[in-house]
This record gives sequence, structure tokens and C-alpha cells, in this order.
Amino acid sequence: MLPARAATNRTITGTGTITTRMTETPLPQTGAAFLRLLSWVSPAFPTGGYAYSHGLEWAVESGDVTDVATLCDWIGCLLEHGAPGSDLIILQEAWSAAHDMPRLRALAEFACACASSRERYDETVYQGEAFLKAASVWPVTPDPSELRGTRWPLPVAQGLVFRRGGITREQALLSGGYTTIAALVSAAVRLVPLPLGQTDGLHALARLEPRLSRAMNVTEHRTLDDVGGACFRSDLAAMHHETQTTRLFRT
Repeated sequence: MLPARAATNRTITGTGTITTRMTETPLPQTGAAFLRLLSWVSPAFPTGGYAYSHGLEWAVESGDVTDVATLCDWIGCLLEHGAPGSDLIILQEAWSAAHDMPRLRALAEFACACASSRERYDETVYQGEAFLKAASVWPVTPDPSELRGTRWPLPVAQGLVFRRGGITREQALLSGGYTTIAALVSAAVRLVPLPLGQTDGLHALARLEPRLSRAMNVTEHRTLDDVGGACFRSDLAAMHHETQTTRLFRT
């Protein structure tokens, strides 16, 4: 049985021999977009996300996060009241403005200004620009000349790439949120003091699915006027992390 995306061309030669040649037909746009999205949200996508913990390292050291339940509470609060929740709003705006470079530049500057500490700024900008560089393998990023002169935070980079890559708004928000959650859970599993294994990490991801879905639904009705947060403990974690004696992560 032939693969669904393969076609055959049969040719009868002058000697009467039938030759068969397999040819590839293009994937439908929805199939191509889905395949791209799998790459863009993969932990192997080279954004350097494995090097950041968004202050989680200090939260573990200070005893705020000790197990699956407290990890889910920490991440859930970030989604609902912290920087990741604001990032979803910014991602949604970038998705809407994906083909409007002046608007994207202004949004990028706004997102940079929202960083509450040096580590927050480094985390979002370094990952965002790495994301754009890696995504340039596909024809979905602006010309490099259009990107110069602006720093590109991660949610802005994700929004424009997802939209230009054929990803729907809902998929874009879920993908951006999942990338953040998965990175934080991965960081928690790697932090030695925590009694968390790979299976615990999967339990955390499963528990956080409803909270991510709820955050996506809430974001639909929000604008840049709603960007802001009240996760002071997380902001303090980012600031204290800069002077921690022993650090595994960059943030």
C-alpha cells in the first residue's frame, strides 16, 4: 500500500517494460503548518530555553517549591498573574500584527520595557532572537534587514512566526504557553534538591493543562492594557537569583 502523500508515475518503454517512479506531492497547508509547529515547540528547537528557570532555582532554594503540588501552584500563578500570562497577551498581539513591521517593532519595545529585572530581559530577548534565527530555516521570518535595530522578545518572535507559518491564534497561544510550562517543569526536574523524577514532571504537565487552557481563553478578551502582574515572589526570585552563590541556570 502506497503512503498517503506519495504518487506513482508509470511509463512504458520502447521494449514494453513498465517502469514505476515514486513522486512526492506537497502536503496540504494545514499539514505543513502542523509539522512546522512540532519543530517550533520541540525542546530540541535551539532557543537555549534549557538554560533558564525564570527564577524557579531561587524558589526551590528558598523552599517555595518542594514537590509536584507546589510546582504546579507556582507555575499556575505565573500563568494567571505573572509574566507568562502577560507574554500570552503580547504573543496574541504579535500574531495579529505579524505582517506589520512598524507595529511589531513597537510591540517588541513595549515587551522589553515590561521586563521587571535584568534577568527577565535577558531571558526573553536571547530566547526570542534565537527563535527567529532558528525559524529562518522556513520562509516565515522577516528579512534580516527588517529585524536590525530592535531587540526581539520571545513572545513577539513566536507570534509573528506562528502567524506567518499558518498557525491559528488558539494554537499559537497554547503552543507559546506550553513551551513556557514545559521549560519550567524540565528545570524543576533537573534541580537536585527536589525529589522530582521524570514521571513527576509528566504529572505536573498533566495537572497544568486545564490552567493553560483557561489562560488561553482569558487572553482572548485581553489587550495590551491588561499586561501586568502581581507575582511579586517570582519577581524577587529573578532579582535574588543574580547573586545566588550556586546557580545551575542563567535566570
